[in-house]
Amino acid sequence: MQESTGSDRAKRFRTYAIMTAALIVIAALSFLLVPQGNSLGSCDRLVFASSRYACITSLALSQNNVSLCGYASGAYADSCYSQVARQTGNESACGSISNGTTLGLCVAAIASANDDYQGCASAGEPYASSCQADVAVKLDNESLCTGIGNSTYATVCASVIGIRKAQLTENASYCGLVTASIDRNLTSYIILNASAGASTASVQGSFALGSLPFQQNATYTARDYCYISLAAETANGTLCGKVTAGAATDACISQATAAANYTASGNESLSSLLSSCASTGAYAQQCQESVILSQAINTMNATLCSQLASGQADACYTLLASTYANSSYCGYISNAGERSNCTAGS
Repeated sequence: MQESTGSDRAKRFRTYAIMTAALIVIAALSFLLVPQGNSLGSCDRLVFASSRYACITSLALSQNNVSLCGYASGAYADSCYSQVARQTGNESACGSISNGTTLGLCVAAIASANDDYQGCASAGEPYASSCQADVAVKLDNESLCTGIGNSTYATVCASVIGIRKAQLTENASYCGLVTASIDRNLTSYIILNASAGASTASVQGSFALGSLPFQQNATYTARDYCYISLAAETANGTLCGKVTAGAATDACISQATAAANYTASGNESLSSLLSSCASTGAYAQQCQESVILSQAINTMNATLCSQLASGQADACYTLLASTYANSSYCGYISNAGERSNCTAGS
């Protein structure tokens, strides 16, 4: 009985040994057959879908291989196709995207990057109009704005080009391209886009918009802004006659006057500059405010801001903080809410 038992154990041991060896061989073969490292196989080993699909996207981007995106699914696959398409500039890769919004944005992004005005149409609306406006502005071609289907984008397109050309050439006729709409949101959007990527303006021109918050309940249009910025840049007060809004006209005259005084004075003292504002008559106060503001920004001197009325002083500190990306200027603001807003924006 003992011999039989020992013999059975020996047989079982040999069986287990064989099975173990087989498993080791299978494991080794699996390791060799499945790609390792920077490969699709390495992504497949990740348990969580989000990590696995992120890995696939990274791999597709590193190899510029859009076909790898097919191993992802849903929104992950769409994102992968879009990213690879944008990186390679291959619009056909956008065609595999299932989500309409992602597809439109993908096509528009590539057409815009390639300055392909006609190609923008393939994106469908509203992406096509946005894309065409981007291309027209980049090409500085206002005639292309007239072909944009969405009227708002067409307006923004022509207005941004008008402001930029007016400032670049110092030719006020280009301000005629700019909309006279009193919609404040539209005005702000146009000014923001006209400022983005624009060539460096003169020191005086940069204060044209900054002085407008000083005017209580000021109403002004993007066209007004065009004339104001140009009047400040060229120190030409006659352009202010083209500004339609009362408070904006005051701001324009004070800006142009301050610019003229600054240009003519050279190293003249602040007191002399302020005295020269007396010649502007009814606009003397606005002129002095503009001079103090410009001097405070030019010299990074927060003390000058304190010479302004409380609300104007806070605006001055905020401008210093945002201009020089230095939140320490916000510390001069006494109102906690305004101080917080200043810090967040600097």
